[in-house]
Amino acid sequence: MNFIKRSLLVKLLLAFWLVSISGIVIIALLAGRVSQQEFRRFVNDAQYQALVDKLTAYYGDHGSFTGADSLLDFAAKSAQTGQTKEFLVVDSQGSVLLSLAEHLPPGRLAPDLIRFGFSILSDGKIVAYLVPIRPPRSLGEMAADNIQRINSSLFLSVLFATLISLLFGWLIAGNIIRPLRDLNAATQAIAQGDLERQVNIPAGDEIGALASSFNVMSASLKRSRDLRLQMTADIAHELRNPLSIILGNAEALSEGVLPATPETLDIIYDEARHLSRLVDDLRTLSRSEAGELPLMLGPVRPEEIITRCATAYAIRASEKGISIIPSPALEGSLAPLPLVNVDMERMQQVLANLVDNSLKHVHSGGSIQLLAESLDARSVQISVIDSGTGIAEAELPFVFARFYRGKQTSGRIQDGSGLGLAISKALVELHGGQISAESQPGKGTTIIIRLRVPKPSMDNHRE
Repeated sequence: MNFIKRSLLVKLLLAFWLVSISGIVIIALLAGRVSQQEFRRFVNDAQYQALVDKLTAYYGDHGSFTGADSLLDFAAKSAQTGQTKEFLVVDSQGSVLLSLAEHLPPGRLAPDLIRFGFSILSDGKIVAYLVPIRPPRSLGEMAADNIQRINSSLFLSVLFATLISLLFGWLIAGNIIRPLRDLNAATQAIAQGDLERQVNIPAGDEIGALASSFNVMSASLKRSRDLRLQMTADIAHELRNPLSIILGNAEALSEGVLPATPETLDIIYDEARHLSRLVDDLRTLSRSEAGELPLMLGPVRPEEIITRCATAYAIRASEKGISIIPSPALEGSLAPLPLVNVDMERMQQVLANLVDNSLKHVHSGGSIQLLAESLDARSVQISVIDSGTGIAEAELPFVFARFYRGKQTSGRIQDGSGLGLAISKALVELHGGQISAESQPGKGTTIIIRLRVPKPSMDNHRE
């Protein structure tokens, strides 16, 4: 039953079967009824000739029709239920010899009526006529008339069955077309910019699945539009601050309000560099998300990725009184981790963004741990674990968004473009991996990267 509800193909097949069967049954019932009625009429008409044969034999035996009333009575009793037979036996002048009729015509029977009767012969001469009240016909005429009536009845049956089938088809087609019309109207609304348009089609078949996918698409488009608008506003905000500083200082210098000291020029230079980094990060992010950023893939040990990053940030961490703890996997007692197929420079960029972000939130005396471990034969996990201020649970779903500022992240992007985590996420996903964040306020944050281990026979090099 659930299969029928969920399959449009089954519904259509059942609908066609129902329409066909209904038409066949209606035609069969009506044709059978008409055929039965016509067959009974044909049999009754054929009995006229049988009665003529009996009257002929009786006259040949007795020389008259005296006492032949019993033959007429028998013929009348043998009639089919619901039918009445009335007979007259008249001579050549129209005088009534025998009668089985409720009302006799006055006087002699008219010659025009006699000619519709069956001739009763004796020694080749007409001795009388059997005249039924209904004019008789030959067997060929009766058969032809019956066939004509059957054909007419069949035509009416087919016409009636067609109308019934069209009614069923209209109801079934309307049930299918109605949700499609709703989807079409919603699609046109989406095309005109109404991204909040949803359709309510509770059907569990393919059309219902299409409606569900349409609603997901609509919600995704709306979310993308909102993110795009938010990103545009964020970019404008990020560009406004350094541009305002640069323009303000340049104007002050040109008007002589500020002297052209090295300090003033350094401010302009630093803000220009900030703008340059912002533009570069935006370009990297957009190309990563579009899948257009070229990767120089090759087999790399996770330990090497961590070692380079720890070495690069060792001095800066030491100046802040923060220790970078090496991964336990680097210890000689542990077996090497399986190789991963990555772009070494891009993965260094990912870890650099994560470690740089952690350094901004770990106080002096804290630590940042770089951990690499093998989850199973098909995946490796790299974690950046810090003992910083942490992130509120409500903010975790948004930490990888562009320019996101949480309650505790207002100072996070002051020294950067605010795109580090978003770039890291895009680069990891470009490698076919996953990145997530776990945190508790006051206890630090853990960023987890999961990378797939390629099969041994797989070509791991791509440019």
